[in-house]
Amino acid sequence: MKNWIFLAACLCSGTVGAQAVSYRDNDPFVFCTYGQKDPAKCWWPISAAAGTVMWSPACEPNPYGKPWTADDTASLTEWYAVCTGVGEGKWKGVGTGEQAPYYH
Repeated sequence: MKNWIFLAACLCSGTVGAQAVSYRDNDPFVFCTYGQKDPAKCWWPISAAAGTVMWSPACEPNPYGKPWTADDTASLTEWYAVCTGVGEGKWKGVGTGEQAPYYH
């Protein structure tokens, strides 16, 4: 009987997993803090806890702005899915979080 309970517990715990981040080498701290790596991105995160971002005035909906790329749209959707509502911690290492252990 105990073996059956142990096997059932192992099977149930195996289905729970973390959501992978497609940007910043799967580093959620860096992605939630800085957004995607592209310097010409159309959005920047302001606060993950509040779920706020800043839009670039050089992008649409500015009538003269550049259109959003597929990465801009996908990364913003992923940021809202992964990062909103999480607590924000301060980086305590050397430099910024995006520089450790390598720039990503």
